[in-house]
Amino acid sequence: MADEVIKQRKLEHINVALAQSIAVAQPANWSDIHFVHQALPEVNLDEIDTRVTFFGQTLRYPLLISSMTGGHPDVISINRNLARAAEEYGIAMGVGSQRAAIINPAVSYSYAVVRECAPNAFLIANIGAPQLIEQAQHPAFSMQQVQDAIKMIEANALAVHMNSLQEAAQPEGDRRAVGEVEALKRLTQQIDRPVIAKETGAGICQEQAMLLRACGVAAIDVGGAGGSSMSAVEAARSELHGDKKTLEIGKLYSDWGIPTPIAIVEAQAAHLPLIATGGVRSGLDVARALALGANLVGMAFPFLRAASESYERVCEVLENTIREMKVAMQLSGAANIAQLHTADVVVTGATREWLTLRGFEDDLKAMAQKQRRYGHKAFLDLT
Repeated sequence: MADEVIKQRKLEHINVALAQSIAVAQPANWSDIHFVHQALPEVNLDEIDTRVTFFGQTLRYPLLISSMTGGHPDVISINRNLARAAEEYGIAMGVGSQRAAIINPAVSYSYAVVRECAPNAFLIANIGAPQLIEQAQHPAFSMQQVQDAIKMIEANALAVHMNSLQEAAQPEGDRRAVGEVEALKRLTQQIDRPVIAKETGAGICQEQAMLLRACGVAAIDVGGAGGSSMSAVEAARSELHGDKKTLEIGKLYSDWGIPTPIAIVEAQAAHLPLIATGGVRSGLDVARALALGANLVGMAFPFLRAASESYERVCEVLENTIREMKVAMQLSGAANIAQLHTADVVVTGATREWLTLRGFEDDLKAMAQKQRRYGHKAFLDLT
């Protein structure tokens, strides 16, 4: 019975995301992030090098198709379209929570199709932190079950998603959280793949980033507020199921969380590779995230919507995103991703206000003067 509930929930998540507005009321505020324009960039647009290395694997672009779906036969075509694009463009891809297939192996192909269609892509398996501990409705996952999730897609890495807000807003959610830290520590010590701590729309602050590092994670996906709201998704599901209590929770907390640009800056305290997801809607946003300090940048909803139509639409979204990112790179004087990391960035507005109050004022000044710090040739010629 439990496996049918989870299976149906997976389909409802997709249907709600595609049919309703689930964007968080609190914007990501990417417009607060400004590149210092280079009038003479000395960079040829068509010669920009977008390659990056992530956990030893070279990716053609610093992009991630964020974890979205699986667990129901009706989503196989979506994952197939996404995986084909990941293979074609040489980018990373994550799958949605694999809990459904761990409980019911009959739906495992909805995930396994990803490796079938992307034999060379960097793939990220996905389990939930709440499922690492005993819950009122079920026992904790065993280490063998976690290994099964990795094996299911022959994953290069494992994401452990942290979704306390979603669970609180979910009619059948797992409410317990005590013990997740110790469970995560044990997991990172026993898994032979990099473990990525992944937030799901509420962001990561500096203190939590440091805690995650102490747990032994290899990277952090900041999963900030500003894009699709899982709380809003669960509110829609609660309304569908007539659950007024969780409906109100989902609505009230639909704009909870730390916006993605802020989370990138805060999480850098852990000195771990960072993945920026949450409200990324253009190649300019991708470039902004990279300049702030992200190593990879992921999108979910734009790819989900495209993949629900066709493989060609996913490719179209990727082409547009890459083109937009390259323009931002040229105009900031960056011929490659390493140079984009050292591009001058001025942070204004609500993002600056938050970060200043949180003690990052010196970091903001340093971001605006990176070229001086790193010895940009044009600057040195004038001094």
